[in-house]
Amino acid sequence: MKVMIKIAFLCLCITAAGSLFSQQIKVLDKNNDPVPNVVIHNASKSISTVSDLEGMADISLFTEEEMLYLRHPTFQFFSIRKSKIEQHQVVLADRILHMKAVVVSANKWEQDITEIPNRIVGISEQEVVYNNPQTSADLLSYSGEVFVQKSQLGGGSPKLRGFSANSTLIVVDGVRMNNAIYRSGNLQNVISIDPNALAGTEVIMGPGSVIYGSDALGGVMDFHFKDPVYSDTGKTRITGSALSRVSTANDELTGHIDLGVGTKKLSSFTSFSYSSFGDLRSGSNTPGDYAGFGERNTYVDQDSDGNDRLVSNNEPGLQVPSGFDSWHAVQKVAYAPTDDLNLTYGFYLSNTSDIPRYDVLTETLGDTDSLANAEWFYGPQRWIMHTLKAQLTAPHRFFDQAKVIAAYQDYEESRNDRGFGSSRLRNRTEKVDLYSLNLDLDKSLGENSLYYGAEFLYNAIESVGTREDIFTGETTPTTPRYPDGGSNYYSGAAYASYIHRLPKFTLSAGARFTNVRLDATTNDPEASFTNSEEIELNNSALNGSLGVVYRGIPSQQISFMLSSGFRAPNVDDVGKVFELNRENIVVPNENLEPEFSYNTEISWSGHSEKWSWRLTAFGTLLNNAIVRGDFSINGQDSITVEGSRRKILAQVNTNEAILYGGSIQLDWNVSRHWAATLRITETAGKDRTNDQPLRHTTPVFGRVALVYQKNRVRGEIFSEFNGARYREDIPDTEIISKPYLYARHVSDPAKDGSPGWATLNLRGSYEFSKTLLVTAALENILDVHYRPYSSGISAAGRNFIFGLRANF
Repeated sequence: MKVMIKIAFLCLCITAAGSLFSQQIKVLDKNNDPVPNVVIHNASKSISTVSDLEGMADISLFTEEEMLYLRHPTFQFFSIRKSKIEQHQVVLADRILHMKAVVVSANKWEQDITEIPNRIVGISEQEVVYNNPQTSADLLSYSGEVFVQKSQLGGGSPKLRGFSANSTLIVVDGVRMNNAIYRSGNLQNVISIDPNALAGTEVIMGPGSVIYGSDALGGVMDFHFKDPVYSDTGKTRITGSALSRVSTANDELTGHIDLGVGTKKLSSFTSFSYSSFGDLRSGSNTPGDYAGFGERNTYVDQDSDGNDRLVSNNEPGLQVPSGFDSWHAVQKVAYAPTDDLNLTYGFYLSNTSDIPRYDVLTETLGDTDSLANAEWFYGPQRWIMHTLKAQLTAPHRFFDQAKVIAAYQDYEESRNDRGFGSSRLRNRTEKVDLYSLNLDLDKSLGENSLYYGAEFLYNAIESVGTREDIFTGETTPTTPRYPDGGSNYYSGAAYASYIHRLPKFTLSAGARFTNVRLDATTNDPEASFTNSEEIELNNSALNGSLGVVYRGIPSQQISFMLSSGFRAPNVDDVGKVFELNRENIVVPNENLEPEFSYNTEISWSGHSEKWSWRLTAFGTLLNNAIVRGDFSINGQDSITVEGSRRKILAQVNTNEAILYGGSIQLDWNVSRHWAATLRITETAGKDRTNDQPLRHTTPVFGRVALVYQKNRVRGEIFSEFNGARYREDIPDTEIISKPYLYARHVSDPAKDGSPGWATLNLRGSYEFSKTLLVTAALENILDVHYRPYSSGISAAGRNFIFGLRANF
């Protein structure tokens, strides 16, 4: 009898366990990986549950005949009757377009995007893999919301809301990359960031000075490299990937490999990439009204005796010389001594070969066809960064999370130029040592949040100038680009940002105090065009922001933001000697003052199962704006340099400038397998003092695409476009001083400038398995000859790109 009771009890337990298991389902993606945070509800939404980190969800409260509705922002909506679920599993299909997202940039901590009043462009790791860009500049451009200018193939200067170069901020893993010699002209430093090792990127549009400090007038580009991953089992976790890519327009060859190793408390991530780019071929179909624009009919070569000569280019569409090589390495090691403390060391290396400055190499002497320069190239652009980050997640009286990042950056760049027929090659080399320390904390105050922290920066700059005789090797000193006695740049800041949550509103407010000091020494004031041996600046600023997000309309929100920003003059602004061309020279201005911006932004956004949209309008008032303008030395507006009389220019403060513009983002999930996207942005602006257009505003630009996705196949046909910008909308310092950048209309000088253009493109990918992915693209199918506004090199003509990626 007792045996029978035990058997009956055992059967009852087994039945109960089986019944309990049958009341749980596992939610998976197409690769059979678990999907957490899936909301499951019934038709009336009176019963709901959410899947956990393992994708498991308890559905015991639902009846057998009840319909279950599964929702997740990155997967397609799915419904199924509970009794029809097989093997206790549900597989979700990827949503072609994601309707909502989470960002981490706005306050340096993870935050729901619906709480953030300003526009943020997110680029996920999946998008990086699919778009397969050559450089991080191209990655930003592919978004359709960031305009990228290129002076040469090894270039890429992002423009955000009418600001560029040292008025936009680059952040890498929480560390600001901008240094004290970032110039107001176009920059190529973003290509030091390897797109193949990124976990994602976010672009904050508009002033980010409250959280990030000086330089963030136009916005912040926040790049996140992949982190080491710990093992959550008792076994060592080993993952990795390898990539090979070729492109036909510039004969690109790229190879990449990365490896991740993780145990329970120690983990590592290693990455290496190498790229070789040949000379870039432009498109063959030039607009008829601008015949001959961008053609490279001749270039400079040397004969057997080393003398310069003009050589006819048998392929005018081949932009000679423009090719270069680059390589990148990343090493991260993480250690978790306790569950709530994580320590990470990061090493970042980027270097290039010499990079030809293509735009200047096409400059001619006056109205002749004779080329002005025999050589003009950037020397290797070397960037090394070491970081040490400590992150504490144990709640404390004053914070819930805290992180400290100490960083050291070693940066070197050089400029090398020689006029046609000259035997003297000038070299100007700059070295920057940049030290930084950041402390960031967050604290939950009931339903509300407080973010606060501090930052310290120190830059030490060395600048050297020499001239070398290419025949004899004899070297003599010459005027360096920056003060030859060395320069120092210091910055200290503290900030706080508060988020207040109400049922239909989210209110945000922030403030930051920053002090910036600069000192520079020149050993030869006359040669450096300064009035004394010492240049000293000491500037402080208090910036703030106020934002409100209203969500009283279902699935929609209206956002409004007021913010201020500032940029303190750096060493490039106040101490640079730069020969702009053979008619103009840029000299130091030791009396330069900070510029301040006052920004307003309003947007309306919404989403549904099929639609997502955001309409944004913004306006910015610049006080004391720093622009390049006329200048004088001892009452003279021109000086003689190396036998040539040149007009004097400098970075100067203008009384006031305005910028304004807007953007449209539209996503439409047409059906289960089809989707469409549209991105349009335009900015305009004017220096009110001189009644001149602002240099870094952009014509209307954007991207429209039709996307198909089914199972392991994804493809799209898309167009990228750029409106025209004619003579009246281009500042005199650009179109008059740099005629080689712009097209000449055959009959109407008023239409000189930058013609509008549009390209037709195809891109696709096929996932053979979880470990093998093939990507391919055919860009500029119609072989249009075009040049993005203010660029010095024409874009690629018809271009086939093929990539093969293996994961393990």
